[in-house]
Amino acid sequence: MDYRYLAAFFLFLFQPPLLQAQEITLVSNSKTEYVIIIPRAYKPEERQAAFLLKEYLKKITRAEFPVFTDDHRKEDNEILIGNNNRVSGKYPDVYAPELRPGGFWIKTSGNKLIIMGGEGKGVIYGVTAFLEDHLGYRKYSPDVEKIPRKTTLKIKRIDDIQVPPTTIRIVNGPYFMDENYRDFRKLQNIEDLWGNTAEDRYYVHTFNRLVPPGEYFKDHPEYYSQINGQRVSWGQLCLSNPELVRISVKKLREVMQRHPDIKYWSVSQNDNYYSCECPRCKAIDLAEGSQAGLLLRFVNQVADSFPDKVITTLAYQYTRKPPLITRPARNVMITLCSIELNRSLPIETDSSSQPFIDDLKGWSRICNNIKIWDYEVQFTNYLCPFPLFHTLQPNLRFFNKYNVTAHFQQCNIDKGVEFAELKAYLLSKLLWNPEANADAVIDDFMNGYYEEAGPYIRQYFDLLHGELKKSGDRLDIYGSPVLYENSFLSDDNLKKYEELFEKAELAVAFKPEVLERVKLARLPVQFATMEIAKSDLFGKRGWYQYRNNKYVLKKELNEMLESFHTVCIRNNVPMMNENGLTPEVYYKNTLRSINVQTDGNLAFKKTVTTDPLPDKRYFHQGPSLLTNGVRGTEDYKINWLGWEGLDPKITIDLEQPDSIKTIIVSTLQDPKSWILHPFLITCYLSDDGINFRKAGVAAMGTDQKNQAGVHEFTFRLGRARARYIRFFVTATRLLPDWHPYHGNKSWVFIDEVTVR
Repeated sequence: MDYRYLAAFFLFLFQPPLLQAQEITLVSNSKTEYVIIIPRAYKPEERQAAFLLKEYLKKITRAEFPVFTDDHRKEDNEILIGNNNRVSGKYPDVYAPELRPGGFWIKTSGNKLIIMGGEGKGVIYGVTAFLEDHLGYRKYSPDVEKIPRKTTLKIKRIDDIQVPPTTIRIVNGPYFMDENYRDFRKLQNIEDLWGNTAEDRYYVHTFNRLVPPGEYFKDHPEYYSQINGQRVSWGQLCLSNPELVRISVKKLREVMQRHPDIKYWSVSQNDNYYSCECPRCKAIDLAEGSQAGLLLRFVNQVADSFPDKVITTLAYQYTRKPPLITRPARNVMITLCSIELNRSLPIETDSSSQPFIDDLKGWSRICNNIKIWDYEVQFTNYLCPFPLFHTLQPNLRFFNKYNVTAHFQQCNIDKGVEFAELKAYLLSKLLWNPEANADAVIDDFMNGYYEEAGPYIRQYFDLLHGELKKSGDRLDIYGSPVLYENSFLSDDNLKKYEELFEKAELAVAFKPEVLERVKLARLPVQFATMEIAKSDLFGKRGWYQYRNNKYVLKKELNEMLESFHTVCIRNNVPMMNENGLTPEVYYKNTLRSINVQTDGNLAFKKTVTTDPLPDKRYFHQGPSLLTNGVRGTEDYKINWLGWEGLDPKITIDLEQPDSIKTIIVSTLQDPKSWILHPFLITCYLSDDGINFRKAGVAAMGTDQKNQAGVHEFTFRLGRARARYIRFFVTATRLLPDWHPYHGNKSWVFIDEVTVR
């Protein structure tokens, strides 16, 4: 037991037995004689806690609890909130412990109920814990609560001290903009600590804000990374340049003056790998054994100018390894990121995570203020089944062994994200108490949030995790359902999941609100089914079946798409991946993918050759993908072939001469991924595959910057006739000036070729 609580423990131990066994009646027949007392000179948190308790006690019992300050006359029946004059020295069994920030103490003494809290929102967390842990109230999501209605409310003796193991606990996502929900989950958000003014908040990836390239690069290219012998504006900073410390300190001081109460400020690398390769930087990197050493030297110098602030920086990707020489300054927080890791196994027991384990241990030897930035979402597909719940508790326990004082859990908690509400609920419980019974928390949520459907969704949840474990698959935060089509998302498994959801929907068919929650939980199974079907459009699991010598769209999949779209729109599901794909765009893209109209497409399943071959990272089944009848959407990982910095040549053999009226070639633009439409495509025709004649040119136009998404290069040939079709693709090859990483090689992505 913590020495700070020994006095409280012994006072509790030697209390009169009658006092220990006493039961307090707070409400009888929906009426109460109790009043809530807060200090006369109350802190905002104490007043908020009192009125929160008043509000929820009324929800539970319908009784009104007056709130007074402690200069009010003394009553026999009082609920004492915060550090008021009713407590100190008044009760022999009450000893106010020294609570860490956020901690609380709930105590009964005689007829009194006392709730005290540590610095910050501790007293508010004490109230929410009293409501949840002792009265049975539940806050499952911002708009779903469970209220235990009672006309009489009795509580047994309570002596409940809770102190969280870390001072910062953030689970990110729009749900946590709701302060009430956040308080019940005992979490903070970025705005609580880094400030709520978006334009002035310095949270992460701040180099370009501290030293804006648009302001400095033209006159001072030496401030920025040297890459392949040239200074570039799109990389990192040249951190060995001493002038950057002065500029960064000046910039931060200006912003801090507008927000003097904000404690945390980030001085951290941009979100790319392009660190400086100049001789001075490389020499320091070599001496430190890690590029984190030079970063820390820079950050420490900035932090020295702000001793009353905490300067946060990243140990991320190329700076993840701790340095040999430099140590973080006292007021520097290291944010260690686990972005590269496998999510299917607990980190500590996964051999592939050993380098990260070594890095965490290394940082813990030189730093007492570590924040973990962990990842529990598939960025490419928010709705993809992602069975990692079994890793959450062991990972948090592992982190907390190594000087971790803060957590940022990257979950993107929002409507439609796979098991978003459960993930938020469970993570918040485990961040507060890593030793909580995770299975009991999950059961409580399943039965409370999904009600009668809960047991069926729990079966789905368990089966999904069991099938992942059986497969041994690696879970990737940039993955796709197609990666798991032969394991936990096999055809047989998806059918089992659908059967369980059918039972779940039937169980709550008479409860429209709960039924809608079940339908939202079902979206990932439907999404996986449809995405896998796209990858094998005409195969066994595809969208089409072969009947009467032609391909016919499967009715059940078409109905699934319509249901999926309707549920998403009805529930305002905002986006489906980190690039902002909306359900509406997904619906239109899917219709485009499945509307292949194979009849009359002369190129369908015809032989294709390319020179050169596509990049092996985006090769898929090779050039034949261009005539497989499946049209790619805005997800460049599926049904697209890619070439980096090249102008590909593509040739299609129609097997025999035929009349050609129209040719369509699809390309993709995704600037964030460095994928740009080509400038133009030139089409040639041939009868023998040797002698080609020019048939037409299709160009993008001048405003290529604003042409993101899929584009169709169309050739209208009238009454041309040929056996062979050849395309010369004139790609951008390099990222243009408007792109933040201009000068690097660009990609060209090409998909379906349709010939009619």
